[in-house]
Amino acid sequence: MRRSAILAAVAAATLLVSLAGAAQAAPAQAPAVDVTSRHAADARQAETSKRLSALAEAVVDAGAPGAIVARRTSAKDVVAVAEGRADTRTGRAAHPADRHRIGSMTKTMVAVVVLQLVEEGRLGLDDSVAELLPEFELDPRITVRHLLLQTSGFRTDTKVFAPPRSYEANRFRYFRPEELVEIALTDTEPRPEPGTRFQYSNTNYVLAGLVIEAVTGRPVEHELRRRILAPLSLRDTWMPSASPVVPGRHLRGYLGPAMQRELIPDEEPVEPLRDTTVYSMSWARTAGAMVSTVRDQTTFMRALFQGRLLSPEMLEIMTTPGPDGYAMALVPVPAPCVPEGVAWGHDGMVFGYEGAMFSTPDGSVQTAAVGNAWLADENGVPRQPAALAAIEALCPGEE
Repeated sequence: MRRSAILAAVAAATLLVSLAGAAQAAPAQAPAVDVTSRHAADARQAETSKRLSALAEAVVDAGAPGAIVARRTSAKDVVAVAEGRADTRTGRAAHPADRHRIGSMTKTMVAVVVLQLVEEGRLGLDDSVAELLPEFELDPRITVRHLLLQTSGFRTDTKVFAPPRSYEANRFRYFRPEELVEIALTDTEPRPEPGTRFQYSNTNYVLAGLVIEAVTGRPVEHELRRRILAPLSLRDTWMPSASPVVPGRHLRGYLGPAMQRELIPDEEPVEPLRDTTVYSMSWARTAGAMVSTVRDQTTFMRALFQGRLLSPEMLEIMTTPGPDGYAMALVPVPAPCVPEGVAWGHDGMVFGYEGAMFSTPDGSVQTAAVGNAWLADENGVPRQPAALAAIEALCPGEE
């Protein structure tokens, strides 16, 4: 198995700045459309719906069975469209309200909770993680800030899929977050000095979740629900800590042949896609285990950038990039129709799903997209058509 692909698999995300180039979207046919607006019939909404349908169809053309793309312009005005199939076996059509795994977009919500604790004076960004979590005997120079900026020194390869663990062996395995940290610490290769180098690692955000629990004395799921999900009425968003299933109506998730060859090298790939929907996400925890919908995702991003979750000062800290342009679970992407030409968001790739969510800096427009397949080229390099669709949806009139 090529190590480059496994590192990509474990990281479950890439930097979105690499997706600035836009592909020409194909025309849509008979999309499922969910429009919530008093002005749903006007020409502008209709044109937006048509453009989003084309973007969703492009994700399907790239190899995903189904795709959903959404664009929000107010608390009530959101256009969400779906193309293709949610389930290849039954032929069930994808629907705009289908739930799906969001992978590393989980990190953005976790970062918000950490920063709320900082604002409350219960935690400092420059606090030593070793003092907060002494059981791991971490480098005392690693701070909370380093975790959020991915500059702690922990490596992309978290070792959670290193032998004897594997894709199949981990399917129904339950990992405690402490166990994930302990596994990562088995990597004896010297790590860079904290704060000097960006390395995307799920371990950073597993530790961030444990920091939340250490400071609050409550499960991180409780804090996410109390601070974000309940206040924003995100009824289709939660973090399954043990169950391998996605309840309710949802997109089933699939692996493309190239990813199958990387993750399951001892088996012939299932053509054209392998169903990987039922899978325990405890291996990702607060780095990538959440389930949501595009409607909930755009609601969250709107609340974040309109100041409902953090103060302007703290949001500025959150959006201040560290090395390689990565901020605190947010990445800037080019958007020509946006003031200053930049939007903020995060992508997510996890077994069976790929997508992204974004907001303009002033909170006026949010987008989210998902495709229900994890695709890669023959070299194991992930492809991200849904993340590209979410970027393009920011400026639906741009060609």
